[in-house]
Amino acid sequence: MWAISLLVVIKKHRKAILINALALTLLAAAVSFILPKIYSAQTTILPPETESGLSGLVGTSTGILAQAATTFNLPLMATPSDLYASMLQSETVLTRVVDSLDLTNKYDAASKWAAVSKLRDNIKVEVRPDGIVSIRANADNPELAADIANSMVHALDVIKREIRSSKGREFRQFLETRISTVDSSLNVASNDLRKFQEQHGAIAIDVQAEEMISTIADQASKLTEAEIELEILRHQLSHDHPKVVAQRIRVEEMRRALQRLEKGEVDADDSLALKVELPLSQVPGLNLKLAVLTRNVKVYEKTYEVLLQEYEMARLQEKRDTPTITVLDRARPVKSPTWPSKRVIVVTVFILSLLATITYFVALDAAADESQPFGKFLKSVRDVLHSRSEKTGHSEQD
Repeated sequence: MWAISLLVVIKKHRKAILINALALTLLAAAVSFILPKIYSAQTTILPPETESGLSGLVGTSTGILAQAATTFNLPLMATPSDLYASMLQSETVLTRVVDSLDLTNKYDAASKWAAVSKLRDNIKVEVRPDGIVSIRANADNPELAADIANSMVHALDVIKREIRSSKGREFRQFLETRISTVDSSLNVASNDLRKFQEQHGAIAIDVQAEEMISTIADQASKLTEAEIELEILRHQLSHDHPKVVAQRIRVEEMRRALQRLEKGEVDADDSLALKVELPLSQVPGLNLKLAVLTRNVKVYEKTYEVLLQEYEMARLQEKRDTPTITVLDRARPVKSPTWPSKRVIVVTVFILSLLATITYFVALDAAADESQPFGKFLKSVRDVLHSRSEKTGHSEQD
């Protein structure tokens, strides 16, 4: 029943409904041409890969410390892509973008920090479920929007390179100190060995002792490497961080194992038991002194070799200037503005104006028909207002 009544009203006022809807639609179309246009540009970058450092150049183990010293330690639930997203929205990155594109003047901002605030409102950084980072920038012209998105990626890359270089420099300086100390100790040990041999003549130790000394030297150099890694972690993390605690336990276990090795206290099922059949304490007479001096020299030699390799890796990391960001899609200027969408505005205004006009005429016809509930309601309202106005008139006459 109500559908028939609605069709009757539409047919009765079809001209007025159509004219009103078209007029409002034309007005909305005109306004959409006047509104300022906003253009968007988007660039995407791949999630960071696990850096292999430069260890492949000299061996599988060399360079691990240099890599650890130049990478980030993230919270448990954070991902490298989350780190990218946070850095992209940081003041450091945004300030560089403002400076490189002269956005203070282009935004007509009162200061650089006002331009940074406006830039932050005009960008959107998202981390997709697959780890890809999306950067969307809005501007009043398509070229500027694309420049902002691409400049943000470039600024992030430059900052990551600077951080990597800074960490590599700190690690290099740390290794320089350790190399200098080990070099001095090696010179002292070598001189002691030379003086002992000159004093007692050319003394050679047997094959068993030589193999034992070489094994101890290998374990000592590994202990030194673990201690260096522990010092690096202590420099980067708190003393109670799980990585620091685990590495400290590892160093203590390696130190105890080395002490047992030197004393010959090796279990039968130990992997080193076959290599150390002769404890150092069982080397007789002058050979014992020679074995100790030879062991010291070999330990310092192997330690110096490890430190020198890590030092070269740190120098390469410090000077390394390769890109740290992999861009999947670069931002490009678009032809059509993101806002306002003329088609959406015109269609929306046409539909709303049509519904509003129909509603108006339905209510108008219902008000004119006093037999309908709405008409009765309006009639009662008019009667109340009329009676009140009459009372007001009588009181003024009195």
